[in-house]
Amino acid sequence: MRGVAYDPILRVKLMVLHEQGVPLVQLSTEYGIARQVLGRWWQRYHATDLAGLQPHSRRPRHSPTQVSAATVRRILQARQRRRSAARIALALGLGRGTVQRVLERAGQSRLPRPPRATPKRYEKQRPGELLHIDIKFLPALRNARYDYEFAAVDDFSREAVVWITTEATSAAATDFLERVLTTLPYPVEAILTDNAFAFTMRRAYHAERQSRFEQACASAGIRHCLLRPHAPQSNGKVERFFRTIDDECLYVHRLFTFAARSRAVADFVRYYNHQRPHLSLGGQTPVQRRTLYFQQE
Repeated sequence: MRGVAYDPILRVKLMVLHEQGVPLVQLSTEYGIARQVLGRWWQRYHATDLAGLQPHSRRPRHSPTQVSAATVRRILQARQRRRSAARIALALGLGRGTVQRVLERAGQSRLPRPPRATPKRYEKQRPGELLHIDIKFLPALRNARYDYEFAAVDDFSREAVVWITTEATSAAATDFLERVLTTLPYPVEAILTDNAFAFTMRRAYHAERQSRFEQACASAGIRHCLLRPHAPQSNGKVERFFRTIDDECLYVHRLFTFAARSRAVADFVRYYNHQRPHLSLGGQTPVQRRTLYFQQE
């Protein structure tokens, strides 16, 4: 069989048998090796003894289409500048497949990801020092009406308040703020939100005006902090909380009405605050951490 590197010990054994009088045809039938292959082995055996039975390299003596070492260096240098295989091929006048094969052999078939800055993690020192508030769009149910999920997460205790409504206006955000201040048993000092119109007029045409939500914060003596544009990771605690609700509540239950969705989320938030161990709190629940803080005062 062509392309098979037979064991040199087997080759020696067959040549010895043939030397003792066993025909090559019979050896070919018994061992499944082509008669022509055995003939070549016999010629090498007679010419160079055992050395002739060692496997020979099948690599061609000449490779006219092989990429030169200089071209390989140019391809890899271009790759270090984060060029794609298509752009490298166009710049060097090569085929894209040729460039891709060179990159694969060099272990650079995929562009390396740029180094990401280490996130600066922080945690406030007391309940109410900072609340993260955000809105999440919820897909329509059978009534074909879109809903919105308001959520507030305390930075220190991770205690959460959630409200599902049909609007994402500044009036709805203000109503949610009143719910939060009524629900949490401690004063709120600061709130962190994104730049959505429900929270601020900062990105509106009249940026000097205040939204109803901003006015409500000022009336309650709460400092309203805004995220940097295009930096949602700064509000990561509430973003992670939305994902937790999705994974452990909304994606688990079959919910078809606004009332059913609201009840399911309300039940989960009670479980989240009072019973569900929080890994970032060392296994404590949010209510346990809040209670322990005030007991130590």
